[in-house]
Amino acid sequence: MKNFNKIKKCSSYFIGFIVLFLTMQSCEEYLEETNPNAVSADVYWSSLIESNSNLTSVYGSMLSMFVLNLEVDAWRSDIGFPKSRRTPFGSGRPYYQKGFTDASNAIGQQWDALYQVAFRTNQVITGLNGMDEDLKSQEEWSHQMGQARLFRGLAHMWLNATYNNGNVIIRDFIPGTSDEFSVSVSSSDEVIAFFREDLKYAYDNLPAQFENKTRVDKGFAAALLGKSYLHTEEYTQAMVYLNDVIDNSEYGFELLEGDDVGLLFTHAGDFNSESIFEINYSDKHQVEDSNWDEESFFHRWARYTAPGGGRYGGRTDFVPTAWLTYEYSNEQMDSQDPRNYVDDGSGGVRFRSVPLRCAQFCQVVNDEESTYYGDTPANSAYAFGATIFSHFKKYTNHDIVAGEPETLVTGWKSHKNVVVQRLAEVYLNLAECQIKTGDLAGALENINTIRQRWGLVSLGLSDGSAHDFDEITYTAETLMDHLMYIEYPLELAAEGCNTRTTDLRRWGVAKERFTELATRVYHLANYTSNDGVTRNLSLIQEGPHPTAVPSITNTVMEHREAAENYVEALHDYFPLPLSETLNNQNAN
Repeated sequence: MKNFNKIKKCSSYFIGFIVLFLTMQSCEEYLEETNPNAVSADVYWSSLIESNSNLTSVYGSMLSMFVLNLEVDAWRSDIGFPKSRRTPFGSGRPYYQKGFTDASNAIGQQWDALYQVAFRTNQVITGLNGMDEDLKSQEEWSHQMGQARLFRGLAHMWLNATYNNGNVIIRDFIPGTSDEFSVSVSSSDEVIAFFREDLKYAYDNLPAQFENKTRVDKGFAAALLGKSYLHTEEYTQAMVYLNDVIDNSEYGFELLEGDDVGLLFTHAGDFNSESIFEINYSDKHQVEDSNWDEESFFHRWARYTAPGGGRYGGRTDFVPTAWLTYEYSNEQMDSQDPRNYVDDGSGGVRFRSVPLRCAQFCQVVNDEESTYYGDTPANSAYAFGATIFSHFKKYTNHDIVAGEPETLVTGWKSHKNVVVQRLAEVYLNLAECQIKTGDLAGALENINTIRQRWGLVSLGLSDGSAHDFDEITYTAETLMDHLMYIEYPLELAAEGCNTRTTDLRRWGVAKERFTELATRVYHLANYTSNDGVTRNLSLIQEGPHPTAVPSITNTVMEHREAAENYVEALHDYFPLPLSETLNNQNAN
């Protein structure tokens, strides 16, 4: 049963301050006065019970969908397409086609959401620091401070990876005046040093795990530190933390394997052993809350990724790209893994129609074994059409209902948890470090650990184990290519905060990637299921259509606008939001 964390809402002092600043800039004396409605630290922070209740407001700020902006990362990178191929969906077009500017909505929304996390952590940190020495000496104090500093570090880490070449504002105190609000940006190196200090404090002071898995712990801090050092190419230091996450049994992390892989991204799999941190949503919501209430216990990503039409209640704002769908569907399966065989209906067995990883992450028409909203994908009415040939599964409630409106009255409100970090990513991060430091054998072992749990053919030369291998001798370059273009995107598509966009940018391959993908041609074929149901133009195939005259309905080419428009200086990072540069006189 889901372990719901009863996060309490609290008023957003940060947003309130911004409103005052924008509407009363000329009232300097008013801005200098003490806010009579604010709760002062010396009154409020009288016990660790009180401070813990305010710490829950930090977790509450993570409920905002704008913190992760999952659909925007999908559009910006090579993994997501904005709705129908005939007409790219309006809100996704500028990100997919690389026409966004500092005034684009998502840029300001994510900026505000991440700084709200930072502001609330500063409230907690200030309050905890104002406590007497007796309270500060208690382990609970260190645990609360560790959680607060982890979230402050996390917010700045994501801001650094997303905006202005990493040069963003460090918010390490609660602004009380207009001058304190108008802070200059710091260099990327300064921001990195700042958030690492917070993460190291969390690593040193948090327990290996809390009884309540909704709380962040030392293992999450270690995973973030490892990823941070990987991103600055400090591979030896990164491996210290990444190995700690994998090898330290006190954290309790284990990859889901065997039949348990079917738990990933399902309600039954909430807070499973592979999950390092996930945002905890709940069906215990207030029905009067607006669909757009960013601190309610539901999100809209199920509606954004569920099929449109019929009973499903979705609108498919972003779908997997053609290349990603094709790769999911056509990964080579290990003939020695019994999970890859199913009953052929006549007393024998046959190979699965699609690999296990595809079945778990991506809904495709030729998946004859999985259930999707109570039916097989091949028989799912309205699931395909208008050149939509796949859907992301990880944010929908397909495992428990026949349509999204059955979850919380409306398809707009989903209570499914959102995984932010899991152990599989740590294995792949470690493999990248090993490639870069010359340990190809170690990298292959870690990549194959992920592939074997999905029943996929292993990379490299046979080692005598009960697995099929591709019998390729990999170099550092070819193995890194596989990691960048197959393992990372297929394993981690639409997870975390700007994960794929950050990876393409830090590898320096974004422009090259879009240019290469723009040359690929796919076509759509009809598919008839084993039950005799035919779905026209539903199965993605590589190459031009073999018989028909190419048209928008049977030919798929993507990323052409991105290949033409992408400029590293403009599109590697988001610019500072226009709202910030207009209202912060020191932003530059």
